[in-house]
Formats: sequence, C-alpha cells, structure tokens
Amino acid sequence: MKRILQLGIIYLVLLIIFLPLSMAQTLDKSIEEKINTYKEQAQAYQLEGNSIQEAENYNKIAYLYWENRMLNQAIDYFSRSLKLNKQNNNQNGIKTIYYNIGLIYADQEEYQRAVENFRQGIEYARNLKQKGGIYTGLINQASALKNLSQHKEAVTILNEALSYAQELNNLTLVRTCYGMLAENYEALGDSENALKYFDLFATVDKHIKAEQIKTIEEKSKEDIRKAEVEKAQSQKELSERSSELEKTKQTLQQTKELTEKQKLELELNRLTISEKEAELRNKRLIIYGILLIFVVIIFFSILVYRQFQAKKRANKKLADQNVQIFKQKEEIEKQRDLANKQKLDITDSIEYAKRIQTALLPPLSFIRRSLPEHFILFKPRDIVSGDFYWMMNKDDKIIIAAADCTGHGVPGAFMSVLGTAFLNEIVNKIVENKHVYSLQANEILNQLRSYIIESLHQSGADNESKDGIDIALCIIDPEKQKLQFAGAHNPLYLIRDNELKIFKGDRMPVSIHQKADKSFTNHEIDIFKDDVIYIFSDGFVDQIGGPKKQKFMSGNFKELLLKIHKKPMDVQEQILEKTFEEWKGDYIQLDDILVMGIKLETANRKLVPKDKYDWSDKTILIAENTEMNYLFLVEALKITDVNIVRAQNGTEAIAMFKENPEIDLILMDINMPGMDGFETTKEIKKIRKDIPVIAQTALNIEDAKDKAVEVGCDDFILKPIRLKLFLATLNKYLKS
Repeated sequence: MKRILQLGIIYLVLLIIFLPLSMAQTLDKSIEEKINTYKEQAQAYQLEGNSIQEAENYNKIAYLYWENRMLNQAIDYFSRSLKLNKQNNNQNGIKTIYYNIGLIYADQEEYQRAVENFRQGIEYARNLKQKGGIYTGLINQASALKNLSQHKEAVTILNEALSYAQELNNLTLVRTCYGMLAENYEALGDSENALKYFDLFATVDKHIKAEQIKTIEEKSKEDIRKAEVEKAQSQKELSERSSELEKTKQTLQQTKELTEKQKLELELNRLTISEKEAELRNKRLIIYGILLIFVVIIFFSILVYRQFQAKKRANKKLADQNVQIFKQKEEIEKQRDLANKQKLDITDSIEYAKRIQTALLPPLSFIRRSLPEHFILFKPRDIVSGDFYWMMNKDDKIIIAAADCTGHGVPGAFMSVLGTAFLNEIVNKIVENKHVYSLQANEILNQLRSYIIESLHQSGADNESKDGIDIALCIIDPEKQKLQFAGAHNPLYLIRDNELKIFKGDRMPVSIHQKADKSFTNHEIDIFKDDVIYIFSDGFVDQIGGPKKQKFMSGNFKELLLKIHKKPMDVQEQILEKTFEEWKGDYIQLDDILVMGIKLETANRKLVPKDKYDWSDKTILIAENTEMNYLFLVEALKITDVNIVRAQNGTEAIAMFKENPEIDLILMDINMPGMDGFETTKEIKKIRKDIPVIAQTALNIEDAKDKAVEVGCDDFILKPIRLKLFLATLNKYLKS
C-alpha cells in the first residue's frame, strides 16, 4: 500500500511538470496544416530561385503565427521575408514588414525595439512619398515613445503626423493626433496645451460622430419606410384574397339554390310521365345531384384551403416584417442612447471649460476693491461665452474692458482666452518698458490687434477666417480725475447731469482689416463726481423680442440707462436683467450679453495708505506657477515697494534661493506641478532654517494647513487674498 502511494505521488508531480508544457502555445490542426503547406511551397520556390513567391509564403506563415499569438515565430518569418524583399528592392514590402515587426514588439512591450522598427519603416515610406504610410509609422512610433515615457519626443512625432493628416484631409486621423497630443501634454504637466488639444479632439470627435449618427438615422428611416411599404402591400394582398373568398362563398350559395330549384322541376316532370321513367330519371338526378354536390364540396374545400394557406403565408411574412421593424427600432434606440451619451460627455467637457473660463475672469472681490460702485450683467448664450470682461491695476490706474469675440459658445470662448492672456501680457509689458510705450488705451488696442493677427496667422486672404474682437477699453486715473477710452466698434456711454454722451469706437475690429495699419483713436475725458459710465457688447441691443418681434435697439437702451442711472448699481443690474428677460419672452437668446456700469465718484479710494508699509529694502521670493495669481500678488505688494523675484516651480525656487542670500521671505504656492510647495519648503528649510516661508493656496483644506506646519511653513494664507490681512501677515516677518 505504501509503495502504491509513493508511485501515485511521483505520477502527480510528473503530471504537474509536463502538463503545462503540453498545453503551451499549441496550434489548431487546420492552422498547423496551412503553415506546413506554406513552408513546403516556400521551399519549392527557393529551389526554383523565385525569391518573390518565397517571401510571400514567409509572410503568410508569419501572419498565421501572429494571429495565434506565437509572436517570436512571427518575428522570425517576417525577418526571413524582410531579407528577401531587401534583395529584390521591394521598398513597399520592406516598409510593411518593419511596421509589422514594430507592432509585434509593441505587443510584447519591447517598446525600444518597436520604435527602431517603426523608424526604419518610416524611412522607406518617405522614399516612396506615401503620406498615409508616413502617418501610420509616425502614429505607431509616437505610441511606443509614450509607453517609454518619452513624451517630448512623442509630441514632436505627433506634430509631424498631424501635418500629414491635415494634408490627407482625413478628420479621423486628425482626431487621433489631437487625442494623443493631449495625453502627452498632460503627462508633461502642460495643462494649457493638454486642454487645447483635448478641446480640439472633442470638437473633431463631435463632428465625426454627428456625421455617423446622421448616416445611421437616414439609413434607419429608409429601412423603416421600406418595411412599412411591404407591410401595406401584404395587407392589401390579404384584403384582396379575402374579398375573392367571399365572392366564392356567394357563388356556392347561388349554385346550391339553383340545384334545389332543378330538383323541384324534375319532381313536377316525374308526375307527368310513367312510373318507370320517373324512377329512372329520379335515380339519375339523385346520382347526378350527389356527384355535383361532391364536386362542389371538393372545389370549395380546395379553394378554402388555398385561401387559408395564402393568409397563413401573408401573416408569417407580416410577422417577420414586424420582427425586423422591432430590431431596427432597437438599433435606432441604441444609436439614440449612444448619441445622448456622447452629447452628455461633450457637455461635461464644455462645463469643465466653463470653470476654466470663469477662473480667468477677474474675481468680483478684486474689482470691488478698486471700483466699489459697479455692476456686471454677464449672461452667456451657451455654457461658455465669447464675451468677457477684464481688469487690471497698474501705475495707480484702473484698466477695465468689455469685449465681444467673434462667435459665441466654444469658438468664442477660445478667442476670449486669447484676449485675456494677450491683455495681461501687453499691459505688463507696457508698464515694465515705459521708455518704449506709454499706458494709453489706444496703444493697448494697437498691440492687441498685432497679437491677434500674428497668433491667428491672418494675412487678409479671402479664404481665411476673419476672427477678431470688438472691445471697449477704459483707463481710469482717479488721482488726476481723467479717463482714457479706445474702442473697436463698441462705444462708451457717459451720463453726467442727466445727459448721455457717446464716445464712439473706431469702425474696425481688433484683427486683420483694411484699416489695420491705422491707430485706434484715444479719447481723453475729464471725470467729475457722480459720473456714470457704461461699456457693453451688442448682445443686449440686438436681442429679438417684444410684441413686434424686433431688436431692442440702441435708442431704447439709452432711454433705459438715463432712466435708471441714479439708482444703486445692484438695482440697475436687476432692472436691466428683468427688462431683457421680459423683452426676450419665449424667443431664444441670440448672443452673449455683457453690460458693465461704473460710478466714478468713489473709484479713487485706496484700501491701504502707501506709506503704511515700506519694504523697499526687503526682497520676497514668490513661488507661483499660475500667471494670474502671480500678477495679483505683485499688484497687492506694489504699495510696499518691496523687491520681488519669481520662481515658477519648486526646483527653480530652490535654485534661486541658493543664488540670492538677500531673500527675506518666501511666498510658497503648495500646488505647483512637479515638486510641490511642501517638498520645496522642506528642502529650503534644510538650507536655511530661519527663512520665513508663508504657504498660499486656493484650497481651504484643514489637512493642508497641518501639513504646511509639519514641513516648516511659518504661516498660511488662503487665495483670493484679503489685502489688509495679507500685508499685516507679511509685516510680522519683515518688520524686524
């Protein structure tokens, strides 16, 4: 018994060892027979010296191994074919084999080998000038580079692939490039480009899927129409056959009645002749009558049976058609659900874009500090807006603008993002280079026009886009009681002593135009107590509505402003919004709405006296990667005359701190990409423990405060900052 048990254990061990080997990568018998056949054919062609057919059979063997996941064998036979194709200088075949080997290596996650094979394949595609072949190789190479985390190289390859996709005019290929560019930029931490290419991907994807859905809907409608026609025809045939059956029944009834009548006549005749003749005739009549009735019954039965079978076939055909219609209905409903899901995904993306666009607008608390009495009526037509408002404080002046970009929705929102970024850059450049430019309203618009033309590559050709911006821009100087205004199409309304005065904008946009070489006009205006100014886009006055279904018109708009201009600014906003909604009624909103009203009498208040904090002998390092947040901090610190240096990430902050021992305090953003503010603070505290580090974030998270203290931060500030509290906090560490 013990011996049997030992033999059983040995057999089980051998089974465990050799069973997986017997199961590993076995081929189906039919596939193996095909491979052996191709090998025999390849050997025969080799003996004949026909290297072309020999290579073709090697390719067939390689594809069969590839399809059955025997990847090493597939690479072996592709390599044999590659050698023969090189001997025959078959460049197209060489290119294809390199691509296939690259794809197999990618399947095996040997991405470096995949990249090398794709690169060699692309060289042959370039020699052949195959745009589609070059695109395919570039896309595959970029995918392998992405898996190797070589995202910069992948972006370079994808930009070239995008140019070929655009030359081929293939939106599907373009969409693929946009999606892969967005993924690689996201991996690089470049959120701006990631968002840009994601939005481009979503736009192209929406267009392609809309066309697909449209095609499916048209095909489904045609199939339903055909099915309904066939159903109607079947019902018509069934009705006709039912009518014929009814006529046959009537004929049989008439025949039966006729037979009874003949029997009565024979009976009368029988009474007039002899008994024998009567009996004989009577017998014959009975026999004939029975035969006739039998024939009629048979005929009627056959007819009824045929009608029944025809009706049965018609009902079956009708049932089959109903099943087909039901299947088509289910398919249409699936496509509808898919379209609704895609619409929801796109809407979610646009909602996210709205949050980004809203974040770019100046915070109302920031505007209220400089302009205590104001209102902003802002009603985008769609989720995102082509209208935007903008404000900045520079050289003790308040610069504010109301802009209307070409279009609305997503295209207009893209232009608004460009406009906001360009205005920030232009005003900062003018202030920092006073020997080059002065801070004038028309000069800001002149430079904005140059930025738009250059960035959109506008040349004035008839077939190019004419995208641009209509804008009203003001520079308010509270100290000198002066106001500058420059406008592109949009005017400035000023109400003083119950009189409305109009300062017209130039009749040209901020974009390419036949007058693009001419400067915008700069209006200089003295301002007085109780002056009220209004700047706006054209959406309010162009809204269709009212009892006559017409535009609101600028005349009605002026009368409304004169009527309400003395009321509090928040009340004015409520009246304007209510008037707009009542005028619009059940009509759709045609355009984005933007109206800004400002009362100038208290615009010259300063929250903090300039001489309260004098830090002219101090230096602050601001570690902040977001441009808008950095500009707000610079503006808040302007009255202190402090020296400012900036780092845009944690690594740069550490390097600058090492190079600048005169730094007295660090404002540290905790949410920087790469090395965040916590890690950066720990490294800086290792260099100099007593340097004050104040953490700053827009997230009011309790554990963020705790972690800031844990890594050595001396204080914690929430954004948006409150100016007095912000300066008082910094003063605690700088006053010594």
